[in-house]
Order: sequence, then C-alpha cells, then structure tokens
Amino acid sequence: MAQYKTSTIILLALAGLMILLMILAPLMPLFWGDNEPDDAAQPTSQSGSDNRIPLNNFGKLVDHPLYSVADGLNASPPGVLMAQYVHSEDLEGTPLAEQIVPQGFYGTNVTDSYDAIFGDGSQIGLHTLYPRKLVLGSSIPAPSKYNGYRVIIRNKDLCNIMGDPCILGPRRTIEATVDVIDNESAPNAYPYFSELLGNVDLDAPYQEVSIYSPVANQYYAAVRPVGDGCERTITCIGISENTTASVNELAANTTDNLECTVAFNQGDLNLTVITITGNCSAVMNAKVN
Repeated sequence: MAQYKTSTIILLALAGLMILLMILAPLMPLFWGDNEPDDAAQPTSQSGSDNRIPLNNFGKLVDHPLYSVADGLNASPPGVLMAQYVHSEDLEGTPLAEQIVPQGFYGTNVTDSYDAIFGDGSQIGLHTLYPRKLVLGSSIPAPSKYNGYRVIIRNKDLCNIMGDPCILGPRRTIEATVDVIDNESAPNAYPYFSELLGNVDLDAPYQEVSIYSPVANQYYAAVRPVGDGCERTITCIGISENTTASVNELAANTTDNLECTVAFNQGDLNLTVITITGNCSAVMNAKVN
C-alpha cells in the first residue's frame, strides 16, 4: 500500500472538503436561508415527522385556478398542440387513476393535474397539491429567482416553481408560463381552442384537447365514471376520414363491454360527437383512429 506524508493527507482532506462544500452550497438556502431580506420566506422548516416542506415556505407562490383543461390553457403560452386535465379524486377505481397523475413525484397527493405538449416538443405540468407540502429529494434551488419566484432544479431538464398550482417543466417554459399567469394581457393558448371548448361541458374529471391530430383538426375528449363503467365523449371539428370509418365500425359492433354512438353535423360548427360507454378498460382502449 502506498504511504503518504501527513501534509499530503491534509491537502487531500482539504480538497475533499472543498468539493463537498461546492456540492452543498446550492442547498444552503433550504436549511439556513440566504442573504435576502428577513421577510422573504425560505423553504427551511419541515412539516411534522414526514419530512415534507410546506408550500408557504417557498416565498412567492403561483396563484391560478385549475379546475378544467381551459384553466390550464389560460395559463399556458401559445403553441400547445395537446393538453390534458385530471381531477384525480373522481377517477378513483378507474384505469386512469394511477396512469397519468404524478402522485409520487411530490411525495403528496396531486388533486388536479394539467399537462401540455407544445409544437417544439417541450412540455409543462401544472399540479395542485394536497396537503400543501412536498418532498424535494435531491432537488436544489437555482442560484437566482425568476420574478420573485424560487426556481427548484429537479434535474438537467426539469425545474419547478411552487404554488397553487406548482409548475413543472424546462426552465424557459415554466418562466414563460409564469409570465402568462402574472400578466392578464399576455397571449395564452386558450384562444386556439376557444371555439371548440365553448361548445362542450368542462366538468369531466378527465379532459383532453388536441389540434392537428390524426383524429380531427380539433377534438375535445371527456371521460367520467358512470355506474360501474365509464363514458368517453369525443367532440370533433373536422373529423378525419379514418376516424369516421373507425367509429362507424365501432358503433356497428356493440358488445356487452362496449357501446358506441356517433352524431354528425351537430350545431353551427358541424361537430361530430362520439360517445363510447361500457367497461372502463374497454372504453379507454377503444381505437377511434
């Protein structure tokens, strides 16, 4: 075994300590605060014995309603191609309950969830937490805030800005979302879907919108539990030929687990309304394109 002089060992120890301090430095504000004014809240205290940090400890928080996909679109920058909204409590016991709500990510319940995909491939998520506290894990705060909001770095691709709801996504996208929320005159994604959404009910626990899809030029899908099964309603503007053929075939082949009805040329927009009912798994797996 190689022998080292005492001075060499000390230098190695100091070097290791410096590396450790460099790693821990970004985490210091989480535990001892930083040099901001005394009235700036810090995510320092942890709630009870479950090691979760209350949202209020993050200082300035996002404040925006999130009760439908329309609320999410009103918070999103322009360019959304597809978005979905989930109210998880009303989907308990259905196949969707565990598939699309990021319950484990925050270490607490996500009651309302909105996710959007943009034309450039980027995504954002809006998540309402209850209880209003979370686990950060190995996340660290960014060196600087954005418009007074603390930015939490989750990994090289994802950041969080906390609030009601929390915003999750690439940093430039979550900052653009904050700009939309904080400025009522800023352009948002809702107008691109407003004509369609103005002709549907927005009370379903699962809601999805899309434009320029293989299904239709635009469509809105809603899923709700009905008795022991589920109902899936898809409202289309400019339904594609393939989708028309698929849903006509689906309607002609009713089974004990699945029924489908199709209504064409509805209202001033000539909407096509597809209603699929039955066993929840069968309803969600039914192909319409």
